[in-house]
Order: sequence, then structure tokens, then C-alpha cells
Amino acid sequence: MKTKIKIHIPIFETQKISKNRENRKVKLRLSTTLINVKQTAEIEIDFNNLLPFVNLTSSIVTSFFLFTASVYGIDRFIERRRNSIDGWSRDFQIEFPVNDVSIWNSAKDQIETMLSFLTGDYWSINFYRGKFKFPIAPLKKEFEGTFAKVNLFSGGLDSLIGALDHLESKPNEKIILVSHYDKKMGGPKGDQAGLLKLLDPIYGNQYVQVPSINVSLENSTIKKTETTLRSRSLLFSGMALLIAQSKNISSIILPENGSVSLNFPLSPSRRSACSTRTTHPTVLSLLKKIWLKFGLDTTIKNPYEFKTKGEMVAECKDQINLSKMLGNSNSCGKRGHRAHWERLGTHCGVCMPCVYRRASVLKIEDKTIYGNNLNNLDFLKKKGQDMAALLNFLKKRLTIKEIKNELIVNGINDLGKLNQYSDLVRRTRSELKQYINKFGNAKLKKRSGL
Repeated sequence: MKTKIKIHIPIFETQKISKNRENRKVKLRLSTTLINVKQTAEIEIDFNNLLPFVNLTSSIVTSFFLFTASVYGIDRFIERRRNSIDGWSRDFQIEFPVNDVSIWNSAKDQIETMLSFLTGDYWSINFYRGKFKFPIAPLKKEFEGTFAKVNLFSGGLDSLIGALDHLESKPNEKIILVSHYDKKMGGPKGDQAGLLKLLDPIYGNQYVQVPSINVSLENSTIKKTETTLRSRSLLFSGMALLIAQSKNISSIILPENGSVSLNFPLSPSRRSACSTRTTHPTVLSLLKKIWLKFGLDTTIKNPYEFKTKGEMVAECKDQINLSKMLGNSNSCGKRGHRAHWERLGTHCGVCMPCVYRRASVLKIEDKTIYGNNLNNLDFLKKKGQDMAALLNFLKKRLTIKEIKNELIVNGINDLGKLNQYSDLVRRTRSELKQYINKFGNAKLKKRSGL
């Protein structure tokens, strides 16, 4: 059964805080009917720092950013389990307002394909005429001048390495760091602020950050929201495009290790439900095609497409500051679920993002506090499922041919890069085995075939 959702025309709100301060927001209202009951919610976007950039770009770029925020809001609004057609996938029929229906319809197929691949759902989108304008606001002085790139700065280890590599190797090329967070979900904003506090004394004259933008689901009549959030990275792409186009910047950098980008499934059952495709090459390729349909020449690239996380760490161009800042970055995918951790920490230590992180830092000092010991896991319980799947994956003997076939099944369509991707998977498996061999007990080593 399709879930029909209408995104209403954006509403711009200004709230006076003091004589010289205003709080500016954009609200996107969502409405749907589930089991004959009308449900509504609002996507709230902090526009205090975005409005000057909106004034400098086209309506198609602004609409694309609002569209990515809408997708994120819908992803939060409609819980998977209750509204899926197969236990995982939801079937969406969306109405979205745009200034120019014809140009959006020209990219409709690519947009629907990208969203379905990214989130694991079915998307059908109808665009309707919905003209809207925003008030004028001046650009802050620090954003004047020329910038080389827009970089994602999420608060994670990969985005930290992406920033350090550029700042250390290209001191004459100034960049803009772009971040977002959801005020309903704690963590990323604090991670970003903590890292910037360390970066600023060293590289402060080489970058400017757009203060982290809140995008959150508010006033939902559905009390339980979705937490898988596979659309979150698309929101960064929309925000980054807005900043890049307003400043005539041609390059957007989305740094993430190639192992996670490929999301090679640990088992056939994890091809969709338990994997993420935030920077999968197919998603980035479809984004480029959509932007070309819009007449935009901005590129989006992951420079670590063929690197494991360990290789990113080992090859970082600023090893001294990476070591100092490592503990302030956060890679955990389950930091909000601490009720069953063995001890207080900043990372759970046993989800796949944590495992990739722990395997990547074997050769440098890691002061990160992990809440769980992998050797104490009960593989029959939810907390141990990721590790159980990983151990079975490592034990399985995979030929390069089998890896290539699985990559194709999992969405790789650029066959010219297939050899590089398959070798990346091989090196990733080796990196993870080294981690298990060093920290795993006899039981874990046996289960992984070591």
C-alpha cells in the first residue's frame, strides 16, 4: 500500500529575539493519511545562516536543498516497520512544490532511482507549481572572497581526515566546511564544535564553517519516529550544493572510506535492510546526472573512494594533529542506544562503524572510550548481531570473481572500476582480520577462521 505524502509550500518565519537579533526558520508541512487517520508534521530548518546563500543562487538550487530536507523529514516521519510492504521497504508517493515543474520532471526518473537505491524504499514523486520567495539578507564578511571547495564536516573521523588532508597540503586554497545536525538527536553538533575548537588555532585562516544547520522533524502527530535515517547524507549534498552554487564553487568533497561507501554486504540478507549507501558510487553518479539535468556544473566527489579506513588514517597528511584529535571525532552508529552498554563511553564499540574505526587505528594511539568489549558479546542478542555477521563474513572464502559478482548485485554499474573496488574489498577484509587477530579472544578468532 502506498504512503501518499504532500509537502506543502515552504513557510518562512521570523521571530524577534532581541532588539538586534532575529531567529529565522523555514517550515515544510507534511500531511498524509495512515489507516484512515490524517497525520501531519513539520520539517523545521534553521535559516539564520542559510538565507544569505539562498539570495545568491537560483530557485532550482534552493528547491533541491528543500527537497533533500523533505526527504530526510519523510524518512523520520514514517516508521519503517509499521508502514513497510515487506518488513523493510516503504512505498512513497510524494507531492513536492517547485517553481519550475518542467525542469524537475526532466530529472524525475533519476531522482526516483537515486532515492530508492539510497533508502531501500520505493519512491514516486509528483512535482506541483508552488512559487515561493525569501527575504534578502547580507552575506557575512568571512564568506566573501574565493573558496576552492565545499567540504562535509560531520564530526566523524573520515570528515576530519578529509579536512586535515586539504588544510595541510593546500595552505593557499581556502575551503568552506558545511555541517548539519538534528536537535532531536544529540551528538554531531557537539562533535563538530569540539573538533573545530582544536582545528582553529592551527588552520583557522584556511577555512570558514557555515555554523551547523539544524534540520529536524517537529510537531508530528505520529509519536514514534524512524531512526535508520539512510537519507541523512542526501541532506548534506543539498546543503553543500546551495553553498557551492552561491559562491561559484565547482567542487564538493564528501570524504568517506571506500569500504563504507561500497557497503559490501556481510551476508545476502544485509543487501538492503542492514546496509547504508550514503556515499555509494551509484548515488554520487546519479546526483551528478540530476544536477546536469538542472543545468548545474557542480561536481561531488569522494576522494577516498578506493581507500580503506585504515589507509585513510595511515596516509593522513597531518599525523600529529590526527592523533591529537582522534578522540574528539565520533564514528558510532548507535551512540543513542546506551542502555545496555557495559560502561560509559563515547562509542558503543561493536556496531560496524565502530569496528571499522577500531580496525583502522591499530597503529596509532586510540584513547576513544568504547562502551562494550567485543569478546563479551552474545551473538544471539541484537547487540551482537553485527559482530556475528562480520565473523561469518571473514570466515567465508571469497574469490575475486565472487566479490565482483556481489558488487554488481549490490549496485556497482561502473565496470571500469570493478577491479579497484574488488581489491578494496579484499584489503578491507584483511584489515578487519588484523583487528580480530589482535583484540579477539580464541572464540572470536575461531569464528572468523583465524
